[in-house]
Amino acid sequence: MSYTTDEGNLFQSDAQHQQSAERAARAHLLADRGNPIKLSSKPLRVVVRGAEPDAWVAESGFVVRRVGLESGKTKQLFRGHGGPVTSLAFHSSNGRELLVSGSWDKSFRVWDVQTKTLLSTTVGHVDFVKTLLVVPSLKVLVTGSSDKDIRVWDLAPLDSLDIPALCATPPAASTSAPPPAEPQQQSNSSGAAPPPAVPLRPLPCLCALKGHLRPVEQLAAYPVLRPLPPGLSEDEAELHPREETGAVALLSADSMGALKVWELERSEEGVVKASLKCEVRDHELGIYDMSLGEDGLWTASADNSVLLSTLDRSSPSTPPVPVLRIPHPAQTRSLLPLPHSPAALTLSLQHGGAPPPPYLLTGASDELLRVWDLDSPALDPSPSREAQRAWRGVPVPGSQRLEGCVRTVEGHAHEVVQLCAYAGADGELWVLSASLDGTLRRWKWSEVREGEGDRLVLVPVEEKEQEQEKESLLTEEEERELAELMGDD
Repeated sequence: MSYTTDEGNLFQSDAQHQQSAERAARAHLLADRGNPIKLSSKPLRVVVRGAEPDAWVAESGFVVRRVGLESGKTKQLFRGHGGPVTSLAFHSSNGRELLVSGSWDKSFRVWDVQTKTLLSTTVGHVDFVKTLLVVPSLKVLVTGSSDKDIRVWDLAPLDSLDIPALCATPPAASTSAPPPAEPQQQSNSSGAAPPPAVPLRPLPCLCALKGHLRPVEQLAAYPVLRPLPPGLSEDEAELHPREETGAVALLSADSMGALKVWELERSEEGVVKASLKCEVRDHELGIYDMSLGEDGLWTASADNSVLLSTLDRSSPSTPPVPVLRIPHPAQTRSLLPLPHSPAALTLSLQHGGAPPPPYLLTGASDELLRVWDLDSPALDPSPSREAQRAWRGVPVPGSQRLEGCVRTVEGHAHEVVQLCAYAGADGELWVLSASLDGTLRRWKWSEVREGEGDRLVLVPVEEKEQEQEKESLLTEEEERELAELMGDD
């Protein structure tokens, strides 16, 4: 069985061919914008880590790539998956940093970051692994799949591995009836799905969460806090320290906009209990990005909107409450709440009580980045207004002014699927955007926030062809003679 991720080998309509031609023209004109880093395949998920920040990229070309954001050079390549890599997470075990990657080959793999040694392969689903999340407090890995299931895996066995010894010896596959061997190349011709991976020291599954009716696209989690003592004023409540219960609220979102909140607990014996606490559907279509912050939960959806919802962090049974929806003229694929400075970013990442972010950066299927001023009166959160809004994913006309949007940035020639922030060596705050055009682009946040927007004007392919048809190789006299001959017929 062979398969491919090359669109050139798949059937395409005339409209798709035209779109591909226009994207090729845009890619040529935008080639130098945003300090581009060109990849060998499409980035599907990106994580930025490290004091000298590196971008860890899950690519459609079956690899995980580690790229230095200052140099733009590839530092490491993790090869072995039998399909596009869709998701990434990190875990620390006995002082060693481990990488976890999920793939279309239905597996997730655990790698030693320092040596790139493959430590474990678990065929955990019967369809693509779409998303994964490490929950350090429970020492578990959570995976979501196209098979609509969520599974919770025990990371504790990794602590008992003799990683230095494994790094010194080649891996041996499990003897338990392995599936067919993985393909060596991804350039095959048919469009079939990749076969499952070969198990290697698989991790034990602690439980499976069922309830989604569509593929699970995104996962997020936060610690459940104890309720505040009664009688505290609102100001006193903000200053009162919140104790954690030991339980974790897990949020899962699927490709039809359903959002579910689960509660996970792990006993001293290692038994994980999970229960569904609430579910909502405030989006009409799939949720493709989520961000948890002090101000609540941000979600980006294919229904042409970004939504901010507040959470009761002491009660997972209380559904998220929508307070601000930001309509877009296209499907929103990625979002990034942004502060003013690297120091504020650090506080936000550490959940250290940083103020709500003053800006929101979004990426959409129309290939544009948009900067939203969250201090704008037009973007004032209002639960009562959102409760009355009957949102049906109505597109915003391109000519209509987007309230609260202060900047539009054109830099990519395909959908923007991931946005990340990091502090650069210059002490400035930088933004990394990843797109299906096969590039990562680096933007200084101050320039993005304060610069003036600009747009390219491309002549549609059909108009170009018509102009070419109008250009004749005949002289005027030859054209006149040809017209007379045609008239005689």
